[in-house]
Amino acid sequence: MKKIGTLIVAISLVVPLSVNAAAPSKTSVTVFPATESTVNDVPESQIIRPMDVMAGPYFYSYNPNTNSINNKFKPIVQYDQDNSRNSGSVTMSVSVQKSTTQGSEWGGNVEFTGEIKAGILGAVSTKIGGSYKQTRSTNEAVGASASMTVSPGKIGHIKFWYKGRTTGGSLRTYTYNTANPSVRYYLDTPINATFYSADYLDVWGESWQS
Repeated sequence: MKKIGTLIVAISLVVPLSVNAAAPSKTSVTVFPATESTVNDVPESQIIRPMDVMAGPYFYSYNPNTNSINNKFKPIVQYDQDNSRNSGSVTMSVSVQKSTTQGSEWGGNVEFTGEIKAGILGAVSTKIGGSYKQTRSTNEAVGASASMTVSPGKIGHIKFWYKGRTTGGSLRTYTYNTANPSVRYYLDTPINATFYSADYLDVWGESWQS
């Protein structure tokens, strides 16, 4: 079962009030584009990985010393309902019907290979509990819902974000020369990363009027 993050709007479905001699109220939908994972703000698909006589880096350990929740990590979708021409309030009720793939973010002076990322996620899981993943898949947010009352003469807005788990700490990796793989060279690097809970859908929603 999907768990929806705290919304500041009531989750209820109410039949909008009928308004005499008023233009019909329409809801517009903005679905935010897909993103891929980045390393130091560079998309992974654009990173050139040079060949080297040194093998690695490989994950050895990660010590997370800061952990926090980013409520507005990646935008999912925004709904806008124009009630500016009506003389009465209307109820705006929405449910996510489509969402795009959203990647994670990784920062630090290290090559974030899949093996290193997996090691970091595992270390965070051991430290604070829970399971974590790098990506929210297409349509993973479908079913998230909310409602609000839009005042007369106003435009109502409801927006959803994926929450992210942000961590910072010291990553230890090692490399070795292919000519002598028994000798390892260790390096400690400060890193930070934001990714997603794998245990449940963690969504944040807000509503406002303009």
